Amino acid sequence: MRRYIIAAAVSIPLILVVFVAAGYASDELIGGETVSRGVTAGGIDISRLGTSDAVSAMNAYEDELTDAPLVVVIEGQEVELDPSDAGFAIDQQTVVADAMTVRRSDGLFANFRLWFSTFTSYITVEVPNTIDEESLRLIIEEWSDTVLDSPAHEGDVVLLDGNAVPEYPRSGLRIDVDRAVALISAELSKISRTPVVLPLESIAPQITIKDVDDAVNEANRLIGSPVVLTAEDRPGTIVFTRAGLAVALVSEIVSNSPAFLQVDLDPGKLREIARRSADNFIIPPVNATFTFDEETRELTPVPSIPGQKVDIERIPEVVSQAAAGSGSATIPMTEGAEADLTTEDAIAMGPLGEVSTFTTRHPCCANRVVNIQLLADLVGGSLVFPGETFSINDTAGERTAAKGFKRAGAIIAGRIQCCDSKINIGGGTSQFATTFYNAIFFGCYEDVFHQPHSLYFSRYPYVREATLGYPTPDVKFRNDSDAVVYIHTEYTSTSITVTFYGNNGGRMCTSERSGNTITRVMKHPDGSTTTETWFWKYRLHPTTAPTTTTTTTAPPVTTTTAPPATTTTTAPPGTTTTTNGAGG
Repeated sequence: MRRYIIAAAVSIPLILVVFVAAGYASDELIGGETVSRGVTAGGIDISRLGTSDAVSAMNAYEDELTDAPLVVVIEGQEVELDPSDAGFAIDQQTVVADAMTVRRSDGLFANFRLWFSTFTSYITVEVPNTIDEESLRLIIEEWSDTVLDSPAHEGDVVLLDGNAVPEYPRSGLRIDVDRAVALISAELSKISRTPVVLPLESIAPQITIKDVDDAVNEANRLIGSPVVLTAEDRPGTIVFTRAGLAVALVSEIVSNSPAFLQVDLDPGKLREIARRSADNFIIPPVNATFTFDEETRELTPVPSIPGQKVDIERIPEVVSQAAAGSGSATIPMTEGAEADLTTEDAIAMGPLGEVSTFTTRHPCCANRVVNIQLLADLVGGSLVFPGETFSINDTAGERTAAKGFKRAGAIIAGRIQCCDSKINIGGGTSQFATTFYNAIFFGCYEDVFHQPHSLYFSRYPYVREATLGYPTPDVKFRNDSDAVVYIHTEYTSTSITVTFYGNNGGRMCTSERSGNTITRVMKHPDGSTTTETWFWKYRLHPTTAPTTTTTTTAPPVTTTTAPPATTTTTAPPGTTTTTNGAGG
């Protein structure tokens, strides 16, 4: 029997130790990712909850706190505060993180002792909350003005029938905002809330009656007359009416020493009024262009001019000064849109110089010479920017007597005729077209369209020539370089010359003829070459025409454009019909 008593005396404590150790291991070692036993937060038991479950529990706690209004007492009157209006929230993550460290920071044996105490006591984790203090202060200040029976008032300027009138200062009570914020913030974090009695303080106004009267006088000076802003160089005005100025009038107490009541015009309201008509005063930008000096034969960039727009940011300053003064001012302007072609873009096209030139000759003083020279005047001075296509007909328009063109011989139905047809007006201008086309050819620019005559004239290069009529045939080229092309024309009584100025990227073109085929050989700066061929069959063939010729031009200035496309071949029809202004 004694052996049984001794065995029991030994085994029972051992069983208890094992049982307790197993419980500790289950709670603190195996369950280390959960909150310890006996932990609460805001009265909510979060023991043995994992992180996500504990956060969920605190979210539910926050919802409960937010849904329940807080009762505040102001001079014996009860009002309710919606916690969400004050931006109330709790930091669930911080609460749970703090809870996870309870009884787990002092080592194995110390933690065991703390764990064992959970069977007899709880540890409460603090629940920090946040509020939007600025919003809460505004709410409390509004209560001072609307709930108190005898609120203090610092004085103000208000509008009545479009005029500024005074609200004079008076002594009274106001809620002590700083203390009220602290009391409300503390009570909001409790589940079982009690009404909060807000502390009051007596206030003597800092603003005097004279301060208010002075502010009223200043306000009526600001809104007493319309303000009219005019543009410097164009018609139109931006008007700020008395009603518009009154809407923009604001007043505030400036707490200097001493405090004073300041009136002004709200900058945002003034800018809003100005924006309604600001687009009427936008000045578009002016692109950079080029000027040609006849004496030096130099093509020089003319700077671009940025656009302008109303300087909305400066409007409040200008309007306030005008309102306090004469009532009128100039619309403030600032830099607007940038030009599509800036000065820097134009300069980057350089260096600019002569790219190609071609001259043809003719007898003096006939009507056709007048037509050639008139067309040269209409085309000369044209600028063709990169990527643009230039057309003689689009630029010069129809050749008419009203423009000064005369009747001269023209190819009509395959024969040279003069001068009863309307087609004869402007006859002879094909000589300009041929001269122009050869400037394109030797300038190495892209040939968009040209058409040789149906009859050959010995004054023109064989096949490498062009006829002209309206609306067709036409002569067109595309500026496939990275620089502008300036078209310069000049003439004497017996010659016409077309010169292209620009920068064609360093390309050089020569002409080769074999029978009725013309080949343009284009050499690029990298040493490579490309060729283009044109074939044409005249109705009449001169028996003396050479079989093969080669023509070259002087090298253009150094340039940086890319090589043109690969070889192209065109085959115009074997005959042509001409319309107004065509002919040899």
